Amino acid sequence: MLRKNRFIKAVIAGLFMAGCAVVYSQGETNLIKTVVTSDSLMFDYGRSTCVFDGDVVVDDPRVKMECEKLYIFFDATNSVDSIVATGSVKVWQGDKRGVCDKAVYTEKTGAIVMTGSPKLQSGNSLVRGTEIKIFVNSEKVISTPKARLVVFPSESKNFRKKPGQ
Repeated sequence: MLRKNRFIKAVIAGLFMAGCAVVYSQGETNLIKTVVTSDSLMFDYGRSTCVFDGDVVVDDPRVKMECEKLYIFFDATNSVDSIVATGSVKVWQGDKRGVCDKAVYTEKTGAIVMTGSPKLQSGNSLVRGTEIKIFVNSEKVISTPKARLVVFPSESKNFRKKPGQ
């Protein structure tokens, strides 16, 4: 888990690198490096909040993200409580891509809630709705209300054959 004292050191280093912070979190066996760049960043010790503002880019081995503003909120144990991305949010993970106006990740539930014209694409499938919830730990997706799923035909040769061939 991400610890506040490591993050504070990264934020201070980031101030000297024109809005670039390097965050390290302990994986199962390896140290995972996450680099967050932005036009500016502000850390509020009293509120345990970090704000990245302007052309925010998150580069992590597990996920890539771009947005206009990124808020990180810490809990009483100095662990990440939640992360909020706003303004033209774009997220990539392998062949999966999501876009929305706002995305909120809550550590306790492991859920990402996308709002503001959210779209989620994986391979040939596209999900749209007013709100899309992605449960990271269970790989479950819920889209409500006015949900829409579009599945494009497979590109396989067998699919293109006419019946009886």
